[in-house]
Amino acid sequence: MLINLSFGIGTTLYLLKLRNPSPPSVTFSKVHTYIIQSISMMYRWCLVAASFDRYAITSTDLCLRSFARMNIARRTIAVIVVVWIVFPMHNLIYNTTNMNSNNFTYNTALLYYHSSFTVVAGCILPASIMIICAFLTYHNLVLKRKRRQNMVTPHAGNNSDVKLLERKRDRQVLLILIVQVVVFVITIIPLTVSHFYNAVALNIRNKSIERITIERFAAYWASLSVYLFPTLSFYLYTMTSSIFRNELKKLVRLILRCGCIRRNVRIAPAANHTQNRAATKH
Repeated sequence: MLINLSFGIGTTLYLLKLRNPSPPSVTFSKVHTYIIQSISMMYRWCLVAASFDRYAITSTDLCLRSFARMNIARRTIAVIVVVWIVFPMHNLIYNTTNMNSNNFTYNTALLYYHSSFTVVAGCILPASIMIICAFLTYHNLVLKRKRRQNMVTPHAGNNSDVKLLERKRDRQVLLILIVQVVVFVITIIPLTVSHFYNAVALNIRNKSIERITIERFAAYWASLSVYLFPTLSFYLYTMTSSIFRNELKKLVRLILRCGCIRRNVRIAPAANHTQNRAATKH
């Protein structure tokens, strides 16, 4: 997430501060597009892997729960990194940045592939898998709660309080998952529409300068909207979950308490025992 934000926003600010109004070189455009797409795909599919990990760890199936282990998580991340280093290689071969121009008739099939690839692999599939995993995770939590209720003796005194706490926790987990998926989908909708429009409008010839300017401006803001999700994650969790807010308050209090304790520590002066020492004879 931090790499995606740093490189994506950093290169955008660098391009905005260029004194030379001419567009960057073709080599820079190819490398920039490749790295941006590669890092963005890694980040999105790591979110998908995290969603599946939550589903697997809450499942009652031993085979699925075996996937929620540290060594498998490391292998999954390694596979995601390798896959999304290889798949966007076409960006290094062909310039797919400026898709609103009229001089790309020689590789129209490639631009169709690039738009379709980005929409399907970067928008539709991650959002669909995250939505499915969110509801399956909630379903597993409900099954676990029912199983615990059947195991608890009916004459337990605090049984009703435990049920209320479990239901509240499960509702908050579902709310966090749904809000996370909804915000993720909302932030990638502009980019999806932009790539879909680019694929549809490839056969349109003789575009006016105003239309090309509007298309580039819309594509620019659509590419920036993708960075809203990683920056809003903390605020989403804080607003939707009271448990997360309580844990955050405890963490802040602990940090402040440790800071106050360190600030109030005084170093006692060393006692001067030189006067009480006996004079030694030489």
